[in-house]
Parts: sequence; structure tokens; C-alpha cells
Amino acid sequence: MNIEKTDTAYMKARKIASHGDVEARRQLAEDKSAPLEILYFLATDEEPWVRKAVAANPAAPVQADFLLSNDPDAETRTNLASKVGRQLGELDQEDTSGTYAKIHKILENLVNDQLHMVRSIISDEVKRLKNVPTGLVSKLARDAETSVSIPILEHSPLLEDSELLNIIAEGVQDEAITAIARRKNVGGDVSQSITGTGNVGAIGALLENKTANIVLETMEQITEIARTNEALHKPMATRDDLPEPVLRRMATFVAISIVEDLISRYPLTKENQDQLRSSVSARIAAADAEAIVNVRERSDHYRILIAEDEPIMRSMIREIINSFASADITEVDDGKEALSLVEQGYKFDLIVSDWMMPNMTGISLLRTLRGRGDNTPFAMLTSRSDVDSIVAAQNDGVDAFITKPVTTDEIQRKIQVLLR
Repeated sequence: MNIEKTDTAYMKARKIASHGDVEARRQLAEDKSAPLEILYFLATDEEPWVRKAVAANPAAPVQADFLLSNDPDAETRTNLASKVGRQLGELDQEDTSGTYAKIHKILENLVNDQLHMVRSIISDEVKRLKNVPTGLVSKLARDAETSVSIPILEHSPLLEDSELLNIIAEGVQDEAITAIARRKNVGGDVSQSITGTGNVGAIGALLENKTANIVLETMEQITEIARTNEALHKPMATRDDLPEPVLRRMATFVAISIVEDLISRYPLTKENQDQLRSSVSARIAAADAEAIVNVRERSDHYRILIAEDEPIMRSMIREIINSFASADITEVDDGKEALSLVEQGYKFDLIVSDWMMPNMTGISLLRTLRGRGDNTPFAMLTSRSDVDSIVAAQNDGVDAFITKPVTTDEIQRKIQVLLR
């Protein structure tokens, strides 16, 4: 419908607005060329479908929009929220026609709307605008609904660092702190405040934010938190501005692969590279020593069953286990004998079984035990390397693989873990 500016067209529109059916009124309400007074009149129509059309019509007068900002119909207000947010972005704050001030009043109503969906739409529409009243931005940033607060906290250029610090200090939700951590050019004080919350998710987002200013003191604090929170290891490692003292401390707790990645990316001297690798080696050695002590301290005796058809291999495994753990070790030639002992009521702290054995294979033994609800730790000796077999055994409930030909270090390391 395109209404020309003639008396006839105006009278026709007026007649539709007053006496037309709902569909005719709706079409008139969405017509951008409709007379302003007609759109204002339709903003009070008894049918929500008509009022929704006016709310979405960018040509509707601000007086109509103000009425609709208090409309009882939720969809009408959501339509209006989308439109007003877009219109605000096109206005000059120094506008002298009064339009900005009028839209400001409409915006205020929508920001205070009881329906969080309306507030969410407004928040998303104005999140990057600079001509939004700062009081309304502050209110949206503190909204209890994260769908409302997060867009503003993450993007609004109107939030100064001082206000962000106050918001964090007020104890907002974790998601809100994380949104602040993702802001472009997060200031040093804000970074320190985020870190002070101990919120691992927010700290991780801060580390991943390459524009964030993280001073040495804050990074050292993050390093201490990361020592006991593995989720922060990779985000820390992705940064390109870690000071050498932080790198040295990281080497005392992150995985060796992360240390090697840092060495490859940072321009470290050979001496510093060796120092980082030495820290990793010392940590691994200390952990292994502690594991041996813990195994010995936990129990005077372990009961271990070895199912292996090769006597020499059984003897080797027994000697290795006896070198670091006090254990009663029972040896059998195949899975059938092992299963018989379990069925007779013998209890074991660990079963070490070869995969391929006569009478009953190790994988058959494992499946039988797990099928009966027996969750005894199970280490599989195998020379297999095909992915399908390994995945199948994992699905059947194997706890560890010990690769043939076996080594003392591997047997000791993996059995220590299972005996914990």
C-alpha cells in the first residue's frame, strides 16, 4: 500500500484506520508512507497485530513509539526495541530537533522493561554506540540477566575502567566478569581486579585477549593460580608477552609440550632454554619419586595377578613390581586360569595380562570381568599398534597399555598410577 499525499488518499487511510478489518489496518500500520497522525492513531489499536506493525515501522512518529514503549503486548515492545536501537545509532547526540531527547525517553522505558527479552534486544542494539545516555548503559551493565549485561560489558565504549572496577567489586556473575575480560584493550587495573576474583574462566578469557594489558604483578598472580588450575596452562602459553620470570615458573608445573612450544616461540638464550628443560626434568623426577613413596606408604601389601603365557616375561614383570612395591604376586599361564581364581573369590588390587594367550585371551578376560561388574584395575601387555584394537580395548574398560617389548620405566610408571 502506497498512500499519496492527497485528500482522497488521506480519507481512505483514515477510514481504514477507523473501520477497516484487522488485516487492512495491519497493512496500513506497516506502510512507511502512511500519514503520521494515522500511525499514531493505530498505535492505540485494540489489536496487537496492528500495534506490532506500527512498532516495527521506521516511519512511525516518536509520539507513537513512546506510547508503544509501555504497550501491554510483549512482541510489540520487542519490535519497538529493535527499531529504536537501530534509529539511535543513526542519530546525532547534538541533534537540535528534539528527536534524540524523545528517543531517549523511549529508550529509558525499554531499558526498564520487565521482560528481559526487551532489555536484551536493546542491549545488543546499543552495545557499540557512543550516543547512549551513560546512566542507561550503566543500568544495562548491571542487569541481573546476563543476556542483557554481557553485550554491554563486553563491547560498550561508554564504560570507563573506574566503573568496570566498581561492577567487579559489586560481585557480579561469573559470566559477566568473563565478558569484561574479553573487552578490547582491557586496562591494567581491570586485569588485576579480574584476576583477584580467582574466576578461572574469566582469567582464561583475559589471557586469550591479546589486547588486554596484564602487568607483571598480575601475571605473576595468574601464574600462581594456574599452578593448580590446568585449564589456564594453554591460555597462558598462547601469549607472546610473558616475562622470563613467569616462563621459568611455568616450567615448574606445565606439560613438557607446552614448555617446548614456549622455547620455540620466545627468543631465549641457550642457557635459559636449558634452565626451562631442567625444571621440567627435575619436576618429573620428583613426581616419580613421590609416587613410589606414596605407593609404599598407602599399603603394606598389594595383591597382583599376572596372566602371561611366557615364563620369562612373567618373571621380569614380577621383579620390576617388587622393586618399587610390596606385593603378593600370583602368576598364571592364561586368561582362563586368571578367571578361575577370580571366580573362586580371590581379590586383587591389579591385574596385569598379556593380550594374546592360549585358552582365553587377555581381551576376553577383560570383557568377562567388566561384564560381571568387576572393576579391578587392568593393565594390558601388548605389541599391537593398530588403532581399532586399541580403541576396542579402551571401550571394553582397559585402564592402561604396557607396550612390548616392555621397559622397566614404563611398567613402573603405569603400575604406580594404577596402584594409587
